[in-house]
Order: sequence, then structure tokens, then C-alpha cells
Amino acid sequence: MAKINHDLRNLLASAQLLSDQLASVPDPRVQRFAPKLVRSLERAIAFCQSTLSYGRAQEAAPDRRMVLIEPVVMEVRETAGLASDASIAWVAAIERGLAVDADPDQLFRVLLNLVRNAAQALESHAAGEGGAQQIRITGKREGAVAILEISDTGPGVPKKTRERLFEAFQTSGRPGGSGLGLAIAAELVRAHGGDIHLVEGTIGATFRIVIPDRPVELLSIRNERQRA
Repeated sequence: MAKINHDLRNLLASAQLLSDQLASVPDPRVQRFAPKLVRSLERAIAFCQSTLSYGRAQEAAPDRRMVLIEPVVMEVRETAGLASDASIAWVAAIERGLAVDADPDQLFRVLLNLVRNAAQALESHAAGEGGAQQIRITGKREGAVAILEISDTGPGVPKKTRERLFEAFQTSGRPGGSGLGLAIAAELVRAHGGDIHLVEGTIGATFRIVIPDRPVELLSIRNERQRA
């Protein structure tokens, strides 16, 4: 239930953010934000509905397909409220046409959790320490593997929390953190046969996600050839 409440809080916070903007904008912007509000609410409703049959403490198996990553990243940025936040620079360096073999909703949740963590780290970083506040997302393909990195220029991850970083309720002491974002992200990535880890030796914090394509089923290919 703690996992459910964590993601539900994020989704409803996103809906609230968009609805607040809708309250004071003219009609052209209403047309822009209304669909995003509806989609955020639909995500929240679907997530609540899934709790009716929630009988075990693990996520549903991913419904995988080839997903273009750029639109997902754009939606994550807007949902996290960073599209209109001039205080945090946003850099996306993604290979043109990069697609990931993943469940689109679960991939969205992974990236949203990591981006929210990065934004919280930047917000908690003392303004007097100087330096640019930036979140950067990169993506590339290496053969049958897609690699995504989410990095920030915040204070980084304290050494004492690194060993148990992806365990539930392990926080770095930031206000408002529940210690579930990374645990949920790790569970979803591993359900795809992938890996997520903290990259050592970087400014701030950098998380690398590696998601391999599903193995080609030779039997299916043979059947397709026979039908042809």
C-alpha cells in the first residue's frame, strides 16, 4: 500500500499542478493543458482500479512494445512541472528515433520518479553554493540494448545511503521524500530484464538505466516464414 500511495501521490500532484494552471489561463492554453490534465487523472484512476486485484507486493508484468523515448521524456518533463520552471535547466540529448522495448506506462513511471528525485535534490541544494541547476536526460542504443541516463547537478547521493539505495524507505534525508521512488523504479526496470544503478564519479547524481530488447522467438519467425 505504501508503494501504491507513493505513485498515486505523484500522479495526483501532477493533476493538481495542471489544474492550477488551467484556472488562470486564457482559452488557447486551456486547449493545451486540458488533455494533459485528463491523462494525469486517467493514470490515477487506472492505478486505483488496479488495487482492487492487488494481491501481492509486486508489479504486474510489463506489457512491452517498442516505445519512442522522446515523447515519453517530453511528457515526463511537463508532468513534473519542469517545462515552465526557469530555475532548472532541462537538457535532453537522445538519439534520433530511439525506441525502447518496454511497457510505456511503466517506463513513464520510472523516468518520472527519477526526474522528481533530481528536482527535489536541486531544490534542497543551497542556493548559495552556486553552480547551474540542471537535469539532463540522455539516450542511446548499443545493439539490442537501450541506455538512458538521468543526471542532475545537485549535491549527489551521500555515501552512507548508496549501499541500500534501491531498497524501500531508504532516503537521503531530503524533505518530502518517502524513500520509495528509487525502489519502485528499480523493480520496474528489473521486470524488463534490465538494470539501474548510480554512476560513480559524476557531478551531482547520475542514474543509468539499461533495458535489453526481448529475445527474438525463433519459433515465431519459423511460423511466419511457413505462412509466407
